[in-house]
Amino acid sequence: MSTTDTTAETGGWTPRLVLSMVTMVMILEGTALGFSLVSTALPAITTHFKTDQGGWLLTGFILSGAVLCPLVGKLADIHGKRRMMIVCLLTSTAGSVLATVAPTFGVLIAGRLLQGTVLPTMFLSYSLMRDVYPRRILPLASAVAMTGTGVFSIGVPFLIGWLLDNWGFRGLFAFDILWMAILTPLLLLTTPETPLRVPSRVDFLGAGMLGSGLGIGLLGISFGSTWGWGSVTTLGAFAVGLLLMAGFVMRSLNFSDPLVDLRIFTRRPILLAAVTAATAYGTTGLSGSMSPMIGLTPSEAGLGYGLGMTASEYAMISAPQSIAMVIMGVVVGKLLNRVGGATMMKIGLLLLLVGGLQLGFNHGSYLQVLIAALLLGAGTGLAYGSIPGMVIAGAPADKQGSIAGMVQVSYSGFSSTTPVILFVIMGQFAMRTPDGTVLYPESSINAGALFMAGLIIIGLLLASTVLRVRRQDSLLDIPDSLPEPPPATVAAAPDGGR
Repeated sequence: MSTTDTTAETGGWTPRLVLSMVTMVMILEGTALGFSLVSTALPAITTHFKTDQGGWLLTGFILSGAVLCPLVGKLADIHGKRRMMIVCLLTSTAGSVLATVAPTFGVLIAGRLLQGTVLPTMFLSYSLMRDVYPRRILPLASAVAMTGTGVFSIGVPFLIGWLLDNWGFRGLFAFDILWMAILTPLLLLTTPETPLRVPSRVDFLGAGMLGSGLGIGLLGISFGSTWGWGSVTTLGAFAVGLLLMAGFVMRSLNFSDPLVDLRIFTRRPILLAAVTAATAYGTTGLSGSMSPMIGLTPSEAGLGYGLGMTASEYAMISAPQSIAMVIMGVVVGKLLNRVGGATMMKIGLLLLLVGGLQLGFNHGSYLQVLIAALLLGAGTGLAYGSIPGMVIAGAPADKQGSIAGMVQVSYSGFSSTTPVILFVIMGQFAMRTPDGTVLYPESSINAGALFMAGLIIIGLLLASTVLRVRRQDSLLDIPDSLPEPPPATVAAAPDGGR
């Protein structure tokens, strides 16, 4: 299939395209599952392993994705986006197997690191859509793919609750194995491969410096209160982490074909997308950690909060939140070309701010927590749904994969730090029972909400001042077909694009 055949198609939805989009939704739901499965099970897992390092269950997942996103973006430009999506799905499945049988908390973290390889499919999916979907349906398709469908949103929270109540947290990881095993052949059968190829050098050393720098720095943050904030070990971790990150920046600026071309962030629309997406993803990770604690903690625990729900009952909070997210994702698809992605993102962040404060300070009843969940879901849908449009409108056609990867590494990297910081903040108020179980009182929830609010306010201020864009491009301004690359840079997909 030629480039023109793939991207200049003028028709609308076909049965194959519908099934392809459903597959993309399922893949991205699987990505969301990798986070929501564990965030819901977080109280049970930390209790089972008697650890106060629960943030690493979320951070390990996101951190590996943050490092792999630019690497996979480069490889996708060279070898094909669908092909790299398949590699990511298979590796993530191996991580789910390891997490299912993990005998120790350390092995579980290793499994979570492998599971995080599914995260690059987020940007690969809408970049692949950009290459092979008709332009007329692209805004709606990309927004819906990023935010899911109502069927999944209604069913998944109840499924998580049923699995957790009946099979424990290991049942959640086992289900993830089944989910990924179904998605891999579906992707091959329904979605054509992009024929666009861009030769490039892959900077594996840069990837190692980025991952090591983030990981070592986060270790210092995570264990600083245990080691002592002024101890040689803590300060050494910070120093090594900063040196590695500085080395990564220098290499990126001087390497002929860097893993992350930091110069691209001199383009204000791309920098705006990266900063606001980082704000949205970083803060939703915080609310996703606090909400299950509030819902699943027994009211008689004496911590000042807790609805005493089972995991199945907690779905009465998470399912409406997911539905609100989906509805707002469809709204983004309908309004993106008229309102602009930056405006939709700001509205989403405002809703996240109000929802986070409601969750942190008004959570004494089911109705109060439900109101917070609906606000958070609506804000998430608007924020997440605006990201593909902001990236697609601001990036050259032949750099979609790598630039989308650069944007995702920025918000994935940032959001990998926020759960660890959250548990460090809450840990300042935590108590331990004689058997080693960690308890977080009301004051820790309040502190977490204030941390979340502060991040959003900073993001909004940046988006409204130094990063403000005067003109918000419409996806309709993008040419109906990709520019034809030089013959030497294009290799038709071996299977004809099917």
